[in-house]
This record gives sequence, C-alpha cells and structure tokens, in this order.
Amino acid sequence: MKAAIVLYAGSISLQHQAHEIKSMLDTIETGFSSLEMWLFYQDSKPEVFPEIHSSLSSIKLIRIENVNSPESYLQLLEHLMGQYPMDMLVFASDGLGQELASRLGYRLKGSSCLQVEACSLKSGKLEIIKPVYGNNLTARFVLESFPCCLSVAKQVFCPVKMIPCESVSIEECELGQTQPFWVKETQTICDEQSSGLSDADLVIVAGQGVNNKETMDVLQGIANTMGAKLGASRPVVMNAWIDMNRLIGESGLIISPKICIAAGVSGTGVFSAGIKNSAFIVAINIDNKAPIFQMADVGIVGDLLEFLLELEKVIKADNKKKGRDDMAGSRIET
Repeated sequence: MKAAIVLYAGSISLQHQAHEIKSMLDTIETGFSSLEMWLFYQDSKPEVFPEIHSSLSSIKLIRIENVNSPESYLQLLEHLMGQYPMDMLVFASDGLGQELASRLGYRLKGSSCLQVEACSLKSGKLEIIKPVYGNNLTARFVLESFPCCLSVAKQVFCPVKMIPCESVSIEECELGQTQPFWVKETQTICDEQSSGLSDADLVIVAGQGVNNKETMDVLQGIANTMGAKLGASRPVVMNAWIDMNRLIGESGLIISPKICIAAGVSGTGVFSAGIKNSAFIVAINIDNKAPIFQMADVGIVGDLLEFLLELEKVIKADNKKKGRDDMAGSRIET
C-alpha cells in the first residue's frame, strides 16, 4: 500500500498531530510499499520534521501561499495525487484535516473517513475502526474505493521526536497556485496561542451548569488561585464564554491531568472522551443522576460555585500559612 502523511510544518500543534497519526499508523500490520510525508510550509523551509514511522522513505516539501484556505490545500493535493498517486492519504485530527479528508475523498472519487483509530488492509479493502454515537460505541467500516482519505482520532498529548530533514530523501515540489473564481478575497489569521491544557497537571472544566459569563470569570480567578488551567465543554464555548481553544472533548482537546475537576458538566460521551485519561476526576453537579458521576473518583452533589469558592478559601489560607512559616524560617536562619 502506498500512503502519504499530510501535515503543515507551521502548525503550533505539529508534534501533537504527528503523535496522533503515528498512533493510527502503528495499528497497520501490513507494511507500506511506500510511505511519504507531504509537508506544507508557507515562508521558510522546515529544517526538522516529526518522526512518525520507520517506513517513512521520503518527504515532499510543498510551499503554500494561503495556509488558512482549505481550497489552496485541495488544489495542491489534487496536483500531487496526479503526479504521485497514493492509495491512502492521512490527515491530522483538527478541523482542517477533517475538511481536507472529506472534500478530497469526494474530488478524487475515492473514500473518506474521519476520526480513525485503527485500520488494516484485507482482501484489497481498507477496514476502519472509529468511535461512533458520541464515543459510546466503536464501529468497523470497510472502504472499497481508493484512494482513501482519512483523518485520525484525537489522542492524549504526547510530543514526538523532531529530526533533521536531511536524514531522509527530500524533494521540493514547485506547484502553481491559483485562486478559484469564487474566492474574491482572503485574510490571514494567526494561530491561537496554546491554552496549556494538554500538559497541565490540574484542570477545571466548566460545563453548562455555569449558566453565564460572569460565573466563568469567577472560575478563572479560582483556577488562577489553584494554579490550574480552565477548560470548558461545548455549550460554554458556543456561548462565547471562553475561547474555542479551551474546548474539551472529542471535538476539542483530549487531556490527561493528574486531577480534573468537572464543574457543572453532565458527562455526555463526546465530552467524557476528553477527560477519560485523567488520573483523578472530581465531579460537581446539582443532578445526582448526571452521567459524569459514573466516571468520577469523587462525586459532589451541590452548587459548583459554592464548593469551588470554599475550596479557594482553604487554598488561600493554606498559602498564607505557608508564607508565614517561610518568613519565620528565614528569621531563624538569620
């Protein structure tokens, strides 16, 4: 099977995306007759690339003028597939990767599948395993039309090793780029800064039970006092009470903190996929039948704000006591 990994070198999530792709490729038992990386870049050529698979034989560097335009990627990918036909293209788990996999599969008259966890080639067909029904079930699909364009499932953050580009065969692809007639104007938007949630030890996740933006502001203050990062479920994000890059769940971030406090979260399957790898989960909800309690190590039935404000008082008092003890210790040493 001939396959290509598609990535953008300038993404702030490059290493995370590479790890997710590596996890999926590692499930393929049959070897690759050819495995390439199609690495897009905008300005300066990348000097390093993520180490994803031992079978990687070459890297194609493709300059793209508008990194925020899926249409620009699609145009270049169609050119590349015309020159270097592949049986399978593997994309990242983010929104861009999912859009490219879907649209390119249709344009090439092949197949596409999103959020793929594992795949295998059997009898000339590609078998896919992916979560369905809000991450409550796992399903198996068979793709018969090639090329197969896949976006991988989200995984817990785990950076991969970056290695020099000269360690493999490099080919620079010069491809012409023209805007479609229906694109009149484009605007470049800088990537959002990392939320810090992926590698945080302590995370507070706010759910729909927060009710308003003012409560979110209070939770942010509590998180700051505790030295925690603040994330949220989809309803909170869709109400614009917090930035989109703090979305936790299947369509957002998959986190693995030492402690996760789920405040006012009901606990749907789609959301739970985002926190299931937490070492210890504390759930706070006024509904004692909320699904989140089924996966919690500690469950608190009550008002989330009342509990967290009391917890903040305890932490402040403890910090104040530690400060006095440190001062006393320094006087004794003097």
